[in-house]
Amino acid sequence: MLTIVGYIGFLSVALATSLALYIGLTKIELI
Repeated sequence: MLTIVGYIGFLSVALATSLALYIGLTKIELI
């Protein structure tokens, strides 16, 4: 059970990081 929660937490952190990087890159592209 703990493994599933940890996996979901890791997945959400990775998704948030990639999303932040994508938004940062698009903002740099716009500028």
